[in-house]
Amino acid sequence: MSGFIKVKAKELLLNNTFRLFLVSFTAFILKSFVSAFVFLFTNTLLISPFLQNMVIRYNSLLVYFIYSLFTISLYFILFLFICGLKMGENAIYFMESKMSKAKFKYLFIFLRPSQSFRAFLLYFRLLNLKTLWALFFFSVPLFCTALIIFLYLTTSSYAFVLYTLIIGTAILTSVSLFYYNCSKIRYSYAIYYLCTDLKISVKDAIEKSTLHSDNFIKDGVILKSSFLFWFLSCVLFFPIFYVIPFTKLSKARFITFTDGLRYSLTQTNYLPYTNKKSNRIS
Repeated sequence: MSGFIKVKAKELLLNNTFRLFLVSFTAFILKSFVSAFVFLFTNTLLISPFLQNMVIRYNSLLVYFIYSLFTISLYFILFLFICGLKMGENAIYFMESKMSKAKFKYLFIFLRPSQSFRAFLLYFRLLNLKTLWALFFFSVPLFCTALIIFLYLTTSSYAFVLYTLIIGTAILTSVSLFYYNCSKIRYSYAIYYLCTDLKISVKDAIEKSTLHSDNFIKDGVILKSSFLFWFLSCVLFFPIFYVIPFTKLSKARFITFTDGLRYSLTQTNYLPYTNKKSNRIS
């Protein structure tokens, strides 16, 4: 399946590479510029004569409390902007993966307050879930790594023991990384559902993702792992303005293809999910 997805993505990129790269590049520049502006503005305000005068004239704790609230609010708006822009970028790639020409203005369609807040909630929930899975899968390899460092620095253990521990930890880390990627694939469909259904809740999108991705987890991990060589090739062979749209479009095509393929399966082990409140965009 991985090869088929890549071939289809290459076909969709014909005469379309520069436009999709422009979408990703614009999103990256906007996110970087706004983030840098907020960071510099809040730090400049902190050391500005205006704030120092306010501290002298009024209660310093109150002034810094108001400054903290202002800074937190500003960064929260920044996160809403970044999540909304990222969701718009994903929406364009998902539409392109379904062979539907997406207009450039769709990059900003999720910047409306209600939609950007939904995007923020989704990415926040996914970050929490991925963090929990990372702690679950990598706690033992990290403990083994710490044990190796401790034995190396504090005892005169035999080299055979250390080499055995290192090899065992490397194998354990590889296995943990594989299963961690499997857990991430289970949530990858949620972005697609939130992009294409403006009414679905974040909770329902995640539940649908975990329900509908079970048959394609292995294929998703293989596809994701294969892109490592593509990014390494950016240095010597392929320019990055081709690799970025190709990898993003391949991942989007994988999700849209497997989501459509799921409906054609003759035998399933679960009842199909239905959402009565739907407002899909395509």
